[in-house]
Amino acid sequence: MRRVASFLGCLLIVATVAGSAMVAQAAEGPAALPPSVRIKPVMVPIVSRGQVERYTQIEVMLEVANATRLGEVQVAIPRLHDAALRAVYLGIEEGWIVRGNIANMPALRRKIDEESVKLFGKDVVSRILITPLARQSSFP
Repeated sequence: MRRVASFLGCLLIVATVAGSAMVAQAAEGPAALPPSVRIKPVMVPIVSRGQVERYTQIEVMLEVANATRLGEVQVAIPRLHDAALRAVYLGIEEGWIVRGNIANMPALRRKIDEESVKLFGKDVVSRILITPLARQSSFP
């Protein structure tokens, strides 16, 4: 009987310690998200038979791995927009973007990442999010 009581006492102590550790972790909250920089939307032309039929827009957001470099990345937003625009037009030429739809997202991300490495060095931008925003109906 004493063994059972001591065993239950040990279990109660372990459960209390584990519970207090979980409460302490929950009080801290989830880990903070890394800072990110949003580039203004990029217009993507949809060309059919040699003419621009309509436009679509994509938005590019860069997650900055090193928060101390956030200011440097924010100052370079115009150059990042230019790099994203060049990547989009290269994507149209290479076939990564077909009729406004991104057919090869990894290639487009890789190209934008290469441009960000040229601007800031390696490991400053950790992730790239590309989001289609809107489509314009065809011209009359």
